[in-house]
Amino acid sequence: MVLNIFNELKAQYLCCVVGPKGCKKAVSGSNYAVECPVSPISAFLFMALGKSLACALKEKYSFCIAGSGVTAPVALTVKALFNIPVITFIHGLDLIADSWVYQQIFIPAIQHSDLVIANSRNTARLAVIKGVFPDKIKILFPGVKIPQLQSMKNEFRQRYRLEDKKILLSVGRLVPRKGIAEFLKYSFPKILEEFPEVVYIIIGSEPQNSLKKDGNVFREIQTIIIEKKLTNHVLLLGRVDEMILAQAYGASDLHILPSLEIEGDIEGFGMVAIEAAAYGLPTIGFAAGGIPDAVMHQYSGFLVEDNNYEELSELTINYLAGNIAGVTPENCADYAAQFSWDNYGRRLREICGQLISVIAK
Repeated sequence: MVLNIFNELKAQYLCCVVGPKGCKKAVSGSNYAVECPVSPISAFLFMALGKSLACALKEKYSFCIAGSGVTAPVALTVKALFNIPVITFIHGLDLIADSWVYQQIFIPAIQHSDLVIANSRNTARLAVIKGVFPDKIKILFPGVKIPQLQSMKNEFRQRYRLEDKKILLSVGRLVPRKGIAEFLKYSFPKILEEFPEVVYIIIGSEPQNSLKKDGNVFREIQTIIIEKKLTNHVLLLGRVDEMILAQAYGASDLHILPSLEIEGDIEGFGMVAIEAAAYGLPTIGFAAGGIPDAVMHQYSGFLVEDNNYEELSELTINYLAGNIAGVTPENCADYAAQFSWDNYGRRLREICGQLISVIAK
């Protein structure tokens, strides 16, 4: 996300990027970029603060951006010393992280930012609950790369010998809130009864570094596959490159996003639903967290009441059977188009310009 923010602002602003190790290569054409060690987080924050202060000494910047609540204290320190307004991006989990230290130090830093940009209406709601003044909050949905659609269906199906199969697809990190294990346990067997040829493809792996530490979801999924005798109907691909992911989106019949409302964790937006829609692939999922902002019910997919696995199963079956009209590849692509990075950048620059104008007064 920070890389995309940089890409959308660099043409209009002089940008100094302070990020994790490897960011110099990612941030091509940067006016200035410095790297900090990724872990431990204390070392990253300490060095990021020093590097940010050094940047502020060299140039007069219009504002300082914190890419998430984690770096908000760094940005706020820069503000205090150089009188530079702060914009903090929030994504959901960085508001509810289950840590006393985080809640006592990082949340106040978010509260004292001049502007807070939330990735969904639900994230904005959580920010207000955490004490951020509503008039400080702007909602800016994440952007998506709009692909040049081409026929990728056959390549993927041939690669994995799925020529005659119905394909369900889930994409994302293997964490409890994604609800993959529960979907396999409570919905997939019923779908399999109606469509014995269906295959469920899971793309993603467990996170290595995140605010929230989770258990072994991969092992839980494997256990359910064995217990439910689903070995021939579930394909765990782990991490894949962009080409394989694009082919998977193009080859699948329905994208499954059964995210759960879990205490201490949240689905900030549901970006994968927009990515799927960009390839003409509809999403069905629970209306949890920010997902209602990423799926237009009965246009780019279907929203189901939380934990209603019976309805989730029935809608999936009816869609695969061709019994539901209105959700088409064309409508999905049309919905995704409004989330293009061009639109994102235009809105971001407007927000930044408004902040500068207000500060100037």
